[in-house]
Amino acid sequence: MDPLLHSLFRPLQVNGSDLSTYYIEQKPSAALEAHVACYWESGPANRVVEGNLAASYGDTALLSLPQEETMERVLPDGCTDILLEYDPVNKRQQLSYCGTFTQPFVSARQAGSETRIFAVRFFPGGAHYFHGMPTHLFTGGNYRLEDLWPESITIIGERIMEAQNFNERVRIMDEYLNQLLLRQRTNDCDLMKNLLHRIFMSCGSMGVKELAEREAISERQLNRKFGQWIGISPKKFSEVVRFQSVLHSIQSDGGLDWTELALKHSFFDQAHLIRDFRRFYGDSPLTAAKDLRKLSDFYNTRPEASAILKI
Repeated sequence: MDPLLHSLFRPLQVNGSDLSTYYIEQKPSAALEAHVACYWESGPANRVVEGNLAASYGDTALLSLPQEETMERVLPDGCTDILLEYDPVNKRQQLSYCGTFTQPFVSARQAGSETRIFAVRFFPGGAHYFHGMPTHLFTGGNYRLEDLWPESITIIGERIMEAQNFNERVRIMDEYLNQLLLRQRTNDCDLMKNLLHRIFMSCGSMGVKELAEREAISERQLNRKFGQWIGISPKKFSEVVRFQSVLHSIQSDGGLDWTELALKHSFFDQAHLIRDFRRFYGDSPLTAAKDLRKLSDFYNTRPEASAILKI
């Protein structure tokens, strides 16, 4: 992918709204910016004792502080993740790879649990550079990382569990991914960059037929490319991008008129907007506006200069 695409698509999650947990993010090193959206971590807030409470570390920020059982909504965003669930007290860990998903779900954390999650969030198409397999094989599922990753990552998981703070965990994973990137042979794909650029610029409103015609390929080729790199069809991915675009509009202006919002994002009417939005959020735009007001967010709202890719 291309790091300039990040300025066109920055998917939102509603992490950090529960007062019993903390949630932090950090950008990858420059060499990985084309493929990795961010590193993130969440866990019980009353267990944060590593200095992460002290404030921000450049591109690191604490998004939420605090204490109790957690139920967090996870939204479709076109990304895939490496997840390291670890318990630093009982020395247990589990490594997995979460594929692209198209429906919201709830992530639950047991009260009193010491388990934290450290993760790599790959930008759409970014993980394919590392595992080299068709991304649609993992769509909608969570898989043991040892079963699919190109080389053993278990020792990295052990080092991360022993790390003293979030910054150190980021450094360990960033170094590992940089080394792996240099050894992989997955070819770059200018076609996918162009397709993603068109989808992002249209906020997901460009149809599959028009996409194929613009790039002079068949719709069959288009679907095959998206299965290989993104994990879902171009139609479904465009719907996710449009949903995320609506989320950004709600976040930036919670007082938007819903009819105006529907027209802005190419819905037929307000009812069409609400019906489509519920598929991806699990609730109404009004509930989303209330949820987003609770957040002190970092990755998704950092001001960046806009950029137009040369295609």
